[in-house]
Amino acid sequence: MPKHILVAHDLSLEADIAVRRAAQLAREHDASVSLLHVIEETFPAPVLARVKEAADVALQESARNNRLEQCQRLIRQGRATAVIGASAETLRADLLVIGAHHRQFLESFDGTTLEQIIRTCQVPALLAIASEPQPYDRALCALDFSVGACNAWCAACAWLAPHAELLALHAYDAGRDADKTQARLDEQRALLEQLIRDESARVGGSLPRLQCRVSPAAIQTALDEVIDDWQPDLLVLGSRSRGALQQALLGSTARYYLRRPPCDLLISA
Repeated sequence: MPKHILVAHDLSLEADIAVRRAAQLAREHDASVSLLHVIEETFPAPVLARVKEAADVALQESARNNRLEQCQRLIRQGRATAVIGASAETLRADLLVIGAHHRQFLESFDGTTLEQIIRTCQVPALLAIASEPQPYDRALCALDFSVGACNAWCAACAWLAPHAELLALHAYDAGRDADKTQARLDEQRALLEQLIRDESARVGGSLPRLQCRVSPAAIQTALDEVIDDWQPDLLVLGSRSRGALQQALLGSTARYYLRRPPCDLLISA
């Protein structure tokens, strides 16, 4: 069961949104929360001490504003992407929550801090953008048969309340033979339902209300259609699986929605 949430806080307004979401999830799941701020600049020792003190005051205020009475506050130095990933592992965090840092730049630059963090972090990462977070009611997961997608689906099950709905959407090209299209889609649905049963057994415990759907459209088109029609408050995606070399980029679907999040976004490798 989820126990520890780590929030990467850059002292921005967007990071405070992430704290609000972390606080909501912590109350819902009886989890602990740690706030982490990373100082990337190099300062003389006296200046560094004042910078750390100011950052700690800001974290303390954010925790107090969100009723996190027993919140661990951490100030670290180094490259943010590396420190956040290492801290998530060292603290054995079950979830990393981040805000949409400097969203005005996301359309223009490759290799953003957000992408680098999610690409290298070993725990599920939640991009929180809802300014007044309520418990999730509707979650949409792009679920194929990859390890990353299955891990993302399991992470969603762990952090969704039993009242929430989790819709697994599988995109499958059934070919151009109209006579065989429906039979192929039905076959894929049966396989998807079996996958969900298998993964449900792996998660265990209370699960959200599960649904599944198979679409003949390309995955991004299928997701956009369901997002427009169903209005989920959480989108769940697997990042591309890692190979022998550390992946250079996120998968194209995760990368697309990370830059244009329609709602909160949960990504897992």
